[in-house]
Amino acid sequence: MSNLNRLPAKNYAYRGPIMHAFSRDDVRFLADGGLLVDAAGTIVNCDDWQAVKSLVTANGFEVVQLSPQNLLVPGFVDAHVHLPQMAVAGCQAENLLSWLETHIFAEESRFADDSYAQSVSEWFFKALLANGTTLAAVFLTSHPSASQIAFETAQRLGNRVVMGQNLMDVNAPASLLRSAPQLLAETEALCQNWHGQADGRLQYAWVPRFALTSSEALLSGIGALRQKYPDVYLHTHLSEQLTEIEAVKGQFPWAEDYTAVYERFGLLGGRTILAHGIHLSDDELTRLQGLDASLAHCPGSNFFLKSGRFRLMEVLNRQLRLGLGSDVGAGPELSLFKVMKDAQYMQADTLIPLKTLFYLATLGGAIALDQQNRLGNFEPGKEADFLILDLSAKSCLNSQKVNKQANQAKRLLSTLIYQGDDRLVEATYICGQLVYRRPIA
Repeated sequence: MSNLNRLPAKNYAYRGPIMHAFSRDDVRFLADGGLLVDAAGTIVNCDDWQAVKSLVTANGFEVVQLSPQNLLVPGFVDAHVHLPQMAVAGCQAENLLSWLETHIFAEESRFADDSYAQSVSEWFFKALLANGTTLAAVFLTSHPSASQIAFETAQRLGNRVVMGQNLMDVNAPASLLRSAPQLLAETEALCQNWHGQADGRLQYAWVPRFALTSSEALLSGIGALRQKYPDVYLHTHLSEQLTEIEAVKGQFPWAEDYTAVYERFGLLGGRTILAHGIHLSDDELTRLQGLDASLAHCPGSNFFLKSGRFRLMEVLNRQLRLGLGSDVGAGPELSLFKVMKDAQYMQADTLIPLKTLFYLATLGGAIALDQQNRLGNFEPGKEADFLILDLSAKSCLNSQKVNKQANQAKRLLSTLIYQGDDRLVEATYICGQLVYRRPIA
């Protein structure tokens, strides 16, 4: 494929097969499409090539001709992932709480070493781009220096993120705990330094790990920060396992349910991202919908830790904001291709439409992270976050087969969801800039 190693400040027209979603039921495929991106990285148009050809000529767009094996899609959105768990992804344990104690807390303690934090941050953010993830909601550790390093690395590599320092002041190893006042001061300083930086690519989030590692003083302080900075995100866990829920009941006996803990302290609302939500009651789902909070469904992690089955179609039909999360490290890998497939496999008696899974990995994820006005599909005026896929890159796929099926959107979606992985990602662009290109063997 030509013209990928380009210089900035030019208008580009990418010609070839294109697919993007407008809703969970509306995924559009252009067999010979044109994605027009201006020098600022903004989408000018996306339509059949014949419909945009005159615009390309009149405005001097440089044409990037894709091969017949290529498919251009929006960048993937990972609505929940842990940077400091990369090195222990896929380490098995009996349940969530024992997994934290056996593998996770010890690994996260290593991030007190800035050199280790730097090496894993480099690995993690490059791996996101190699997997086609152009926006991720990221948990860090409780170390302010490691959090600073993560933001610096994401800024340098061109990643788009929503992330923040992990806030814990009880029920974890001493090496990871800080007092509530110290944590609140540290996270506010990081927020002031990073929220909205890099032309909005870097967004900050208040990140209480979950209710069990939070004192009431800490949760109250985070609630005050939410009022002070209303456009900053909040990202935490909710109702992942039954044993966790019972422990929350014991720690917060005044709360009618898990959701009520966060409600009491003003943590729920727009720009709230809640990972898992497997065991939520109907009443909790209704309250979350009314508060405009988002859920992140992490099927690979749910399966790995035997957490239970998420009520995917019910949540969608309730019109809650919903995205997909890899949840590395309980989720074993970063690939949103695999997460889409796992989301299908986790629904034992329900066949999830292919269009819905693709929507959740792209536009649905952007909606869950409140960035649908900037990202998620190729509507004019949005920022050009996209992937160029090579559908002949796996040994079980051949170019002849892909070429014959290239005009069949359903077949292409099936290929992506059931056979896709990071090998298909030929190039990743964020805001029109090339941030990853697959190495040439």
